[in-house]
Amino acid sequence: YEPRGIGRTDQPIGDWAMHDYAQDALAVIDSLNWQSAHVIGESFGGMTALHLALNAPERVRSLTVSSATSGGTEHASFDISQFLALSREDAAAQSLCLQDTRNELLKTSNAEAFAEALAQRQYFEHQFSDPSIVSGGYARLLTARSEHDCTALVHKLTNPTTVIAGKYDKQARPEAQEQLAKLIPSAQFHLFDAGHGVLFSEPKATQCALTAIKEFESNLALLQ
Repeated sequence: YEPRGIGRTDQPIGDWAMHDYAQDALAVIDSLNWQSAHVIGESFGGMTALHLALNAPERVRSLTVSSATSGGTEHASFDISQFLALSREDAAAQSLCLQDTRNELLKTSNAEAFAEALAQRQYFEHQFSDPSIVSGGYARLLTARSEHDCTALVHKLTNPTTVIAGKYDKQARPEAQEQLAKLIPSAQFHLFDAGHGVLFSEPKATQCALTAIKEFESNLALLQ
């Protein structure tokens, strides 16, 4: 589902915080009449998933966090709100290298391939801009994102957790993601040859997440 402020979603009045996004996620689970769910969160969704698991642990059957950190001073993801002041073309160029550092090398080693990747990113930026940026919803989401910090709380998580990172991710540094896994007692950490948004680009990472869920369900069935 799309978080509030993105696409055609509602934009409730007032300031938004990560708690609100966690409550929105819980509302989705409630609307489906599910007692609990396997929760997979990518990037901002990973941040939301952490807050959901902390606020309603009994509703999270298992947790997968990908391309996201625990936040705070030491572990925060890159502040992408500064890209809002740029043209969509400049934002595309900077995002491309931020989300996958291999693109920095590609820019000099294979200009044609880089131009193709840049064109795809520019297309995304323009499609995303209206309505998400034009409406102001994305800026409000990024304000909530800037206050994301659950570093001191994640040790309380007892949910089976998988943390998945891309080796070339500069937006959510893999070191910070590995530290997140170390802070969660039940977490396993997996690193893949990918950038930001690893679940969307690396099939092995997606399979890793699904395998972890299947193993949890199998172990639970054995206990029962």
